Amino acid sequence: MKNRLSLILVFCAALLLAGLAASTKNQADTSTRGVMKSKLHYSQGVLEGIATENYNLIATNAQNLSGLSQAANWQIRQTPEYQRFTTDFRRQADALAKSAKEKNVDAATVAYFQLTVSCVNCHKYLRGAGTAKLDGKSSLLLSAVAQK
Repeated sequence: MKNRLSLILVFCAALLLAGLAASTKNQADTSTRGVMKSKLHYSQGVLEGIATENYNLIATNAQNLSGLSQAANWQIRQTPEYQRFTTDFRRQADALAKSAKEKNVDAATVAYFQLTVSCVNCHKYLRGAGTAKLDGKSSLLLSAVAQK
């Protein structure tokens, strides 16, 4: 009887620990690193959606990207420049979602490219390199051209 009780207690403890481990693993990583990993994952989903013309995949991942940009751990700098990068990123994510709704793979491709450029520019800014330049001109010019 005593051995049976011990066995039951050990079994219950093992279940409890397994449940806690699964719960911790299933919780979203809300650190800045976790948010950036999620951004990469959703961006890859968008690219897959564009390549396969899976508009639901594009839309879902674009909406997830837009939502990430509103997360608290996204806001790592409180500067006007950083806010512009965030606004540009969100605008491109929203353009991706819109192009998916319209089933326009060309517009989605352009928005994805612009989203990627906004990521690169922001990461350069965060590393202290300033805004990325293309042939001596700001990448914002590229944005304006692509919107025509």
